Amino acid sequence: MALSPGMRHKQQVLAQLGAAQAATTGQATGLVANSLHLQLIALEQDMRRLKALARMSDKVAMKRDELFPKYRPYVDKYLELAALGTVYQNELFQRLIIWAFDIGDLDTAITWALLAIEQNQRTPGNIKRDWAHFTADTVLGWAEEQAALGHGVEPWFSRVFDKVRGTWRLNEQATAKWYKLAGCLLLRDKDGVARPSALADSATLEQADHWLALAEKTHSKIGVGTLRHKIAMRLRALNPE
Repeated sequence: MALSPGMRHKQQVLAQLGAAQAATTGQATGLVANSLHLQLIALEQDMRRLKALARMSDKVAMKRDELFPKYRPYVDKYLELAALGTVYQNELFQRLIIWAFDIGDLDTAITWALLAIEQNQRTPGNIKRDWAHFTADTVLGWAEEQAALGHGVEPWFSRVFDKVRGTWRLNEQATAKWYKLAGCLLLRDKDGVARPSALADSATLEQADHWLALAEKTHSKIGVGTLRHKIAMRLRALNPE
């Protein structure tokens, strides 16, 4: 049965009050909480379906083809409210960030992860790292795989690398891994292998060594000594006295 104009108005007022309180307290209340609660019930059921799948490829396909499109409109709506000041702990948003990484939608995943950091969103219970460490580790692993195949890693690598060497205070080992990969990416040959002898540009070699030196300074056991030695040899060959 259709709602009367008076009932629709009442629901709108209650929703606005709930959104205002959520913005103040950081917790969803009223109709906002009820809506999120229903979404989370459905999410829990779908999580059980995911868990029942044995193959990782099937899990990814289900997230990509069914679940992410199913829940994204709710997250988009929340983000519209958040942009207006209604920010609260949103478990659905938190879960879909993880799924965005899982399905390879890095544009969405990184954008949402940065928003989650701004909003002080918690990571899902099965993720034992904060958003900065999780995002850095995930994008680094992806970039290493792509680089080994000779594929490009931009703009996603630089987008996160800017945060790693800027505002994010990652642990030393995690930070050093990023510096190391930044150096290795500059040294790639056509097959994706870090090979200083393949380069003829001194400036690129020097920039690569700069990143590798920072990696070694940040975490002494990062393992860049041999590569830095090869860079030095190549620079001497290109610039004989």
